[in-house]
Amino acid sequence: MEGSGGVEQGRPAPRRRDGGPHDQGSASAKILIVEDDPDVVAVTQMLLERRGYRIVTAPSAPEGKRKVEGERPDLILLDIMLPLGTEGFDFVWSLRKHPDPVLRDTPIVVMSAIHRTTELRLYPEEADPEYAPGEFLPVQAFLDKPVIFDELARVVESVLAGRRRQ
Repeated sequence: MEGSGGVEQGRPAPRRRDGGPHDQGSASAKILIVEDDPDVVAVTQMLLERRGYRIVTAPSAPEGKRKVEGERPDLILLDIMLPLGTEGFDFVWSLRKHPDPVLRDTPIVVMSAIHRTTELRLYPEEADPEYAPGEFLPVQAFLDKPVIFDELARVVESVLAGRRRQ
């Protein structure tokens, strides 16, 4: 899906016999995709569902906020450039200030083309002396679009595994 700036399939990993890459008993992890490009949503949803994840979607930050409170996802995949511009930033900061600690600490993985379309950088280079990853924008990972699905799957699994260890 390089043309839409979203997710490239690559070689999806086969589904594990235990239902997926996570370890939450018989229930799979729930992932909220906050993304306004329906093609990116469809491909990402299809590929993650094949790995056993339950997917909820929202086309905007306001809808995403409602879904976070109603669905209580285990992980959020978030685009920054949504219908109202860069409303993904507001989404991150409002979630990180949420009074419910479970929602406030929900892991966020940003998937965005903002680095390709602007000069803005959301995470420092490894050599940056000012900021460490996650200090500038409090998210667990950042993936540049177009996202390679194998990399997305690896990051999702890693972030969810880190959450289970806490």
